[in-house]
Amino acid sequence: MKDGYQKAVIAGAVAGVVGGIVAVIFGAIGLSIGLYQAGPVPMANTVAAIIVLTIIFGAIFGAIYSKLYDSLPGVGILKGLYFGLLLLLIKDIMNGLYIVFTTANVNYVIGSIWIGIFLHPVFGSVLGALYRK
Repeated sequence: MKDGYQKAVIAGAVAGVVGGIVAVIFGAIGLSIGLYQAGPVPMANTVAAIIVLTIIFGAIFGAIYSKLYDSLPGVGILKGLYFGLLLLLIKDIMNGLYIVFTTANVNYVIGSIWIGIFLHPVFGSVLGALYRK
């Protein structure tokens, strides 16, 4: 693995841990205020899955970030924030609309977008703070 990719993958994994923690916190807030209902999977399994997946996808998105780094506007944290907002738009909002129109599972989409609103900007900001080309 090239040094630049390695730095980006590590920064992405660390940002994934932070983003995962934020996702769990705001996921619990969304549930507690009745924004959406919990799924059929036990909460401990959901929390573990969120943390593990945000680390894995954080590393993947970190590698992608290193490739897009020069084309993103801003510097440092702002550059990462823009990347995080792109992830929110592509991953959660586009996917959410697809799910609503194909399955009508609005509960899942509300939860996914709610969590993504907090997860991706935080993930991107941490990634932007940690990764320098």
